[in-house]
Amino acid sequence: MPKTKKKGEKLEIKAVPTREEQYHTVDEIIEKSKPSFVYYFLLSISALIITGGLLLSNSAIVIGGMMVAPVLSPIIAMALAITVGRKELLRHEAWYLLKSFVFLILAGFLLTIIFQGPPRDIFFESTMRAAVLYFIVAFCAGAAGTFAFAHKKTSDILPGIAVAVSLVPPLVLIGISLAALNFELTRFSFLVFILNTIGIIFGGIITFSFMKFHRAEKRVDEEIKLLEAEEKERAKGKVQKAKK
Repeated sequence: MPKTKKKGEKLEIKAVPTREEQYHTVDEIIEKSKPSFVYYFLLSISALIITGGLLLSNSAIVIGGMMVAPVLSPIIAMALAITVGRKELLRHEAWYLLKSFVFLILAGFLLTIIFQGPPRDIFFESTMRAAVLYFIVAFCAGAAGTFAFAHKKTSDILPGIAVAVSLVPPLVLIGISLAALNFELTRFSFLVFILNTIGIIFGGIITFSFMKFHRAEKRVDEEIKLLEAEEKERAKGKVQKAKK
């Protein structure tokens, strides 16, 4: 009987995290959203895997690449920034993601030039019906991802969320379709990407608001100061290297 109670206690999850849990979540999200070797390494690997999967028209390979892609954390950080009303963090994450997205498009473009493609039977439905469904899925994934970050007992669902968040394939498809001069596919892929991004952010904002993360704004301000200090240090390092 005691074991049963312990198991029950472990499975108990409160809808609104405590202040301490909120602070820990803020620290983790922003830490995972910082530019790092690990982030860019995983981004490169996911770009190669997903591009290869699309050119081979192999959905299993694409799904594997989506599980590697590390773009969920910066987007959740953008949702957090909007929730607590911090433009500095929003601007930092938006610029960070923009560079990531350009990299993914270039990866798709270059690999398509090298290996030729795309195949005729790319397995993404290019209709408005599909675009709306992508938005709904992205919204749900954003809400689930935000909830999982805030509640560590549900963190085992994050790999599934990574698969549901179909951000990287549309970006890679933009590069592939540009290389193939298929501008209709480019336009639709861009539309899906925009709807997915908005859906994830919107789902994150609603979930953060429901969990009352506005109470963690002081910790967000502390993290912003740390980010600004790190950026200044990196800028100084670049100046010193340039002088040498």
